[in-house]
Amino acid sequence: MKYASRITLLMLAVAALPASLLHWRSFEAEREARATAADRVLSGNAEEAAALLDAARRRWLDGVRADARLPGMDVLLRTRDPALDGTGNAFFAAIAGRDPVNVGAVGLLDLEGRVVLDSRALNLGRREGAEPYVRAVLADGQPLLYGPYRPAGERVAGLFAVALVRDAEERPAGLLRVRYEPSVLGQVMAVSLGNTEGLSASLLDGEGRLLWGVGPEGEDPLPPLPARSGGTAAFDLGRERVATARVPASDWRVVVRQPLTAWQAPQRAAMHTWLRQSVLLLALLLTASLLLGRWIARPLAAFSEVARRMAEGDFQPVPAWRGAVEARALGEALDRLAARLRETIGALSAELEQRRATEQALRESRAEFRALVEQLPGAVYRCANAADWPMDYLSPQIEAITGYRPEELLAGDGTGFTALVLPEYHKANEEAVARSLTSGGRFELRYRLRHRDGGLRWIWELGCVHLDEAGQPARLTGLLFDTTEKATADQAMDLLRGGVETQLGGDYFKALATGLVKVLDVDYAMIGRFLDWPPTRAAALALADREGEVRQFEFDLEGTPCKEVLAHGHLEVLEKAGERFPADTVLVEMGLQSYIGRRLDDRKGNPIGLVTLLNTRPLVESRAAARMLDLFQARAAAELERLMAEEALQRLAETLENRVVERTRELQEANATLSQAMDQLVQREKLASLGSLVAGLAHELNTPIGNALTVSTALGDLYRQFSGLLASGQLKRSALEQFLAENAEAAGLIERNLERAATLISHFKQVAVDQASMRRRRFELGELVQDVLSTLSPRLKRSPHRVEVAVPKGLSLDSYPGPLEQVLTNLLENSLVHAWDEGQAGCIHIHADALGEGEEAGVRLVYEDDGRGIPKESRQRVFDPFFTTRLGQGGSGLGLYLVYNLVHGRLGGRIRLLDREGGGVRFQIDLPAKAPAGATEPEA
Repeated sequence: MKYASRITLLMLAVAALPASLLHWRSFEAEREARATAADRVLSGNAEEAAALLDAARRRWLDGVRADARLPGMDVLLRTRDPALDGTGNAFFAAIAGRDPVNVGAVGLLDLEGRVVLDSRALNLGRREGAEPYVRAVLADGQPLLYGPYRPAGERVAGLFAVALVRDAEERPAGLLRVRYEPSVLGQVMAVSLGNTEGLSASLLDGEGRLLWGVGPEGEDPLPPLPARSGGTAAFDLGRERVATARVPASDWRVVVRQPLTAWQAPQRAAMHTWLRQSVLLLALLLTASLLLGRWIARPLAAFSEVARRMAEGDFQPVPAWRGAVEARALGEALDRLAARLRETIGALSAELEQRRATEQALRESRAEFRALVEQLPGAVYRCANAADWPMDYLSPQIEAITGYRPEELLAGDGTGFTALVLPEYHKANEEAVARSLTSGGRFELRYRLRHRDGGLRWIWELGCVHLDEAGQPARLTGLLFDTTEKATADQAMDLLRGGVETQLGGDYFKALATGLVKVLDVDYAMIGRFLDWPPTRAAALALADREGEVRQFEFDLEGTPCKEVLAHGHLEVLEKAGERFPADTVLVEMGLQSYIGRRLDDRKGNPIGLVTLLNTRPLVESRAAARMLDLFQARAAAELERLMAEEALQRLAETLENRVVERTRELQEANATLSQAMDQLVQREKLASLGSLVAGLAHELNTPIGNALTVSTALGDLYRQFSGLLASGQLKRSALEQFLAENAEAAGLIERNLERAATLISHFKQVAVDQASMRRRRFELGELVQDVLSTLSPRLKRSPHRVEVAVPKGLSLDSYPGPLEQVLTNLLENSLVHAWDEGQAGCIHIHADALGEGEEAGVRLVYEDDGRGIPKESRQRVFDPFFTTRLGQGGSGLGLYLVYNLVHGRLGGRIRLLDREGGGVRFQIDLPAKAPAGATEPEA
C-alpha cells in the first residue's frame, strides 16, 4: 500500500497541474471574451448615441436653415404688419407640427435681438440680443444649435436652433429661433441604450458639464474624465464602467455608463462555472489516480522485492510482471501528453509574439503613412462604395485648399466637398469618374471650386479606382492639388499671346483692363494716366467691370489710394480699403474693400500713369494678382508712353500745319522769295515724310521690344522661383520639366519678337538711306514696294483699308529708289487722307508690267484706289503746288506736286491721272528701265 499511495499522489500531481493550467487559461479567455463583449456593448451604444445626436443636430440645423430661407420671411420682419400675424402663426404652426412634442417655441427676431413674432405671445417684444446664441449667429452668419441653455429671466432651459433670415439681395434681415425641449436629447440617447441591464447615458459639453442624462444613473455627477478618453474604448471610472464618443462637428460628448457590479456579472458567472468544473475535474483525476496507482504499484512492489533479493545474492528468475505493458503504455502516453503540452505552449507563445510584432508594425506603418500624407503638397481622399461614392476620409491639407476642416466636408456629397465645386463642372466630372469605374482605371479632373472665403480656386484631381477580388469597384482614392497660381499664370500668358499684345493705344488698355477682370476674378481693373506735373489729377483711360463695360473719366488724386501709388510705386490694401481712404468717395460708395496698384514710369523713370485692381471683397489670391500686374507693368508703361508720344507728335503736326498756313500767307505777300520758299517747303515735306517713317518705326518697334521685355521679366521671376526650389532642396522633376517648358516658350516669344524688330529696322535702313542719299542703284521693284508698305504698316494697321500688290518678280530698274519710295509714300498718304470718309473701308491696288525692249525698255506702274476720286474741275490742278482740298486740316498741297517733280525729274518718267471705272483715282507712271544720268526736277 505504501507504493500505491505514493504512485497515486505522484500521478495526481502530474495530471492535475497541466489540466488545471489548461482549465485556468480557458477560464481567462472566457472571462476576457465576456469583458470585451460588455465593452463592445458600451462602446457601440456610445457611438450609436453620438451618431443619433449628430443626425438629430444636423436635422435641426438643416430645418432651421431651410425655414429661414422660405419666401416671405424677410417681409414678416421688415413690414411688421399686424395683418400678417396670421401668416406668421401658420408658419410657426407648420414648423412646430414637424415635432409638436419637442418644439417649445418658434420666433422671429430683428437684427437687434428683439422678438417680432413668436408662437408664444409672452415672448413678443422680448430682447434677446445679449443671449450667446444670437451674438454667435450674427457674428458668424452660420446656423447654430445652442444649449441646453437657460436664458435670462426664464426658469427652464431650452435647446435653441438659430439661423439668419436674408432678404432677396442676400442681406441679413433678422433671425429665426426655434426652441426645443432639452428632453429631446434624452429621447435620442435612449434609443441607443436598448434593454441592456444597468445602462445609462450622459451628455457632456466641451468643459465636461452635464447637459442631460437618461437611465438609472444618467443624471448623476461624473468624476473628471481622464485625458485618454477621446476615443470610444471603455474604461473604469470610479464604481462604473464607461465608454465615450464625441458628437461630430460639435463639442458634445456622450458617456455611456454601467455600474461595475452589472458589468462584472457575466464574468462572475464564468468564475462560478469554472469553480464547479474544477472541483469535478479534481474528483475525476483523484479517482483515476487511485485506480492506476493500484495497477502500477503491484509490478513496482515485485520489482523492489526482486532487486532486494538480487542484492542479497538471490539470482532467481524474475517472474513475469502483470500489467507491465499497461504501465509502459501509460508512461508513453504521459510523455506524449507532456510533449504536446510543450509544443502547444511554445506555439501559443510564438503566435503571441508574432501578433505583438504585427500590431507594432501596423502602428509604425500607420504613423509613416500619416506622416507621408501630411507632407504631400495636396490633399488625400478616399470614397466608400455607396450611393454617389461619398467621401469617408480627407487629409488635413484639405483645409488649406477649401477653408473647411475634413470633418466639415465628410457629411456626404450633398453638403460636403462636391457642393463646393462650381455646377458647370459637375457633369464632366461625373462622366470621367463613371468611365473609370467601368474600366477600372485612373482619371484626371480639372475644375474650380468656391473657397470658404468666397474666392475661386483651380483644382487638379488625380484619382484611381480600386477593384475587389471579383473585379468590381471597391473604393476610390486620389489626390487634390490647388493649381490656382499656375492657372492664373497660364491665363496671363494666354491673355498676353491673345488679344492684348496685338492691340494699340486705347484698344490695348481696354483689352488689358477687361482681361485682368476676367483672369483675376476681380470687380474692376483700371489703367490711368497722370494729367499734370507734379500730378494732382488723373484720367482713367479704361475702367472695366465684370459686365465688360469700359468707362473713362477724370478724378483728383488727393485722398485716394492712387496718390499712395504715385508716391511709393506700389500699394496693396487687401481689406477695408474704404476705411483707410475715407476721403475717396468713389471708393466708399462702390463698397470697395481691396485695392492693388502699380505705378507706370517712362524710360526716364518719370511717373506717367498707373494700373490698379479693385474688389468689393477681400482679395484671396493677392499674390497672383500682384504678379499679374508686375507682368504687364512694363508693357502698359511702354504703350502709355507711346500713346503720349503720338499725341505730342499730333500736337506738333497741328503746330506745323498752322506754321505752313502762316508761311503761305507770307509767301503770297513776298512774291520775290516764292521760288526759294517753295524749295524749302519741298525739302521740308521730304523730311516730314522721313519723320513719319521714324515715328512709324518707333511705334512698330515698341510692340515687339515691349513684348520681349515683358517675357524676359517673367523669365526672371521663373528663374528666381526655380533657384529658390533648388536652394531649399524641394526641387522635383515636375517643377524642373515645367521650368524647362516655360523657358522654351519664353525664349521662342523673345526670338520671334526680336526677329520682327530686326526685319523692321532692316527695311527702315534701306528706305531711309535711299530717301536721304538719292543714290542710284539696281533694285527689284516688288521688293521696293514691300519695303514702303512695311515702313507705313503702323498707319495702315490703324485704318480699315487693305492694300493689294501685283508686281511680278524679276522686274528690276537701274534708277533712284529713294525718289520712287517717296512717290509711293505720298500716293499712299494722299489716299489715306482724302479717299474715304472716316469709318469707311477701301482698297488700294498697286500693279506693274514691263514695257518695250532694249533701249526703249521700261516699267508701267499703276496706282489705284476705290475712294471718292478727284472732281473733274480739280484734275488739271492736282500737280500744282499748294493745291489741296483740305487746307487747314492737315493737307499741305505739296504731296502730288513733289510726286510729279520726282517722276518727271530724277526718275526720268511720266505720270498721268486717268479715269477709273467705278470711281476712285488711277495714276499711271511710266518709268525707263535705266534712269537718265543727268535728270533734274522740272517745274509742274
